Amino acid sequence: MKIIIVFLIMIVAFTLFAGNFESFSEFQTHIKKESHRIADMEFHKQIKQSRESREYEVGDTHTYWRYDLSVMPPGWIQIPATCRAVGEHCYVFVADCEWQVNMDEADVQEVFNYLEFQTMNGDDYGVVEMDTLHFGEIPDELDNDPKLIVFYSALGSYGGSTFDGYFSSYDQVTEAEAQMMNPPGHSNECEMIYMTCHPLNPTDPTRISVLAHELEHLIHWGGDINEETWVDEGLAELAMVYFGMPDPISQFNSNPDNSLNTWNQEWADYVKTMLFFTYFAEQFDDGTIIKDLVSEPLNSIAGISNQLVEHGYTIPFEAIFVNWTIANYLDDPEVEEGLYNYENLELPIFHSTHIHVTYPASGSGTTNPWATDYVRLLPNGQNFTLHLEVNHPINMGVIRMSDEVVTTVDFFSVDDVLDIDLPEMPDEYYRMVLVFANAANSNLSYNYEISDNTGADNNVLEIANSKLHNYPNPFNPTTTIEFSIKNNSKVDLLIYNIKGQTIKTLVHNVFDKGDYSVIWNGDDESNKPVSSGVYLYNLIINGKTEAVKKCLLLK
Repeated sequence: MKIIIVFLIMIVAFTLFAGNFESFSEFQTHIKKESHRIADMEFHKQIKQSRESREYEVGDTHTYWRYDLSVMPPGWIQIPATCRAVGEHCYVFVADCEWQVNMDEADVQEVFNYLEFQTMNGDDYGVVEMDTLHFGEIPDELDNDPKLIVFYSALGSYGGSTFDGYFSSYDQVTEAEAQMMNPPGHSNECEMIYMTCHPLNPTDPTRISVLAHELEHLIHWGGDINEETWVDEGLAELAMVYFGMPDPISQFNSNPDNSLNTWNQEWADYVKTMLFFTYFAEQFDDGTIIKDLVSEPLNSIAGISNQLVEHGYTIPFEAIFVNWTIANYLDDPEVEEGLYNYENLELPIFHSTHIHVTYPASGSGTTNPWATDYVRLLPNGQNFTLHLEVNHPINMGVIRMSDEVVTTVDFFSVDDVLDIDLPEMPDEYYRMVLVFANAANSNLSYNYEISDNTGADNNVLEIANSKLHNYPNPFNPTTTIEFSIKNNSKVDLLIYNIKGQTIKTLVHNVFDKGDYSVIWNGDDESNKPVSSGVYLYNLIINGKTEAVKKCLLLK
């Protein structure tokens, strides 16, 4: 059975068209802020301390408030329900009117098994334990019961939208406080998520994966209820990746000029944030950074940047963003020890804004903030000279793709104008891609001209104010890095690992115009040898990165 209509969101419970709210996302953000504004946390502690510890048993009954999704804007209805399963981490309640109609004991045991004991990636833990391991503890705001309530009823559909489930911030405040919120609502005063059993199948793998998604929202409420929507939703999407049933990747790859930190509640928004946080977790999660990010009081990019610092990473968010945009195009484990690869996702082809097969060629475009344009060049044995003009500084990535040798990635710093001989394209390379990753808060405008430069010597990359290369490469145990300074300048030459962590400062001085060389002994700041692998050397002229190149240490 088809689960959703194209362009509708599987995850979101509903879209609210009420008052001044134009989307569910706007409403959800507003309600979270309302719950934060209204909630008296100290009073909540008193309420919880005054309540006896609760322990439901199979057969216990309770009547719950939930949204009436048969109308828009949604109303409120009360539904009697019975506890059908009790585990170490959760209770499963089913609406009485749906029992033996749209959900039975076999259905309950299947979802309960995934909640408590296994995911689609293994049987180490179930959804609840998995989410708490990765994202943090489930809040226990009012009911003095650490267990999660999962409530199944027929959420139904409206206007072509079919609803999987939702988390409601109303439940995290008292009933009296919920009535004071705008718009007023009702609270069950407990930690719960709401799931459908009709018309969608509650045991469908996608449905079960949504359990992980909605639970992340509940955990994030307890960690940082003011978090930007794109971060909260992206981490909820990551929960589905951890579970083993991620959302299908579509729409965003067809239009990568889509700002990462802008949330319009379109399908592409879910996909782009899922990709980013999956990439981020695979590259940087040391077992705690994702959990710490959920509870980080700073929001959006500032929060991510702060957690990188807290966990010992020196790589800026802007560099991670650029690397991510290259990973979206490459997804290749052989390049830079997996720096541009996804272990847990298989990516489709990403759209190129411009494709050139004859030269000279030219083009122009505008890229949104925190978004990307790809320009694809088919060389036919040609080498290229590039003239590029931009309206603000960027670090442009250049991908040379090959099936015969390892694909390469180079970077060039562009302030406003760049004239450069691009890396040479031997016959084994079949494609070059220019990556205009706009790691900034304003639009990027670019104009370029590409001409054939076949026969030119491209072993040394000519940069605006310098040239840079190393030999031998690969090397063991030492390599010589050569650079040329065209004007008297302050020069820094730094060695990084592929995570962007500084390994060694080779140069930190003022140089006159001229050619220079420095030897790197394959060691770190304490002169201890580093391990084999790919390292980056970064030439910084007068405080600005001029070029970043790669070297390979083999032992």
